[in-house]
Amino acid sequence: MKKEWFTTAELLGMAGLPKTRQGVNKRAREDGWEKRRHKGVQGRGVEYSLYSLPAQVQHSLSLQETPSSYAVRQADMLAVWIQIYQQCSEHEREALVAHILRYGMASVLSQLRISSSDDAAPDDPSAA
Repeated sequence: MKKEWFTTAELLGMAGLPKTRQGVNKRAREDGWEKRRHKGVQGRGVEYSLYSLPAQVQHSLSLQETPSSYAVRQADMLAVWIQIYQQCSEHEREALVAHILRYGMASVLSQLRISSSDDAAPDDPSAA
């Protein structure tokens, strides 16, 4: 794992840790986690060492490690969408944006025969 220090916000609710900053900081004090001041932050911001965190938290953080090189990252997907949009003609762009604004993204996914995450039935104008 490349990252060795984690802020309170990054640890909230992870692997059974408390879901509040105060709770995480209290647990850190009680368990004696190694800490340091969070660089670039004014006030009392701290980071905790990976190696002083409970084993379950360390395991959870290792699962969130940088994705494999073959996996598509979120930033890559944004670049793909930007490239697709730029390849559209002005008329296609206007039609696409108007459709999404009018009927929502669920309608686009429906036309591609992809169910939306909430499985709600969109108002499909082509169904009429």
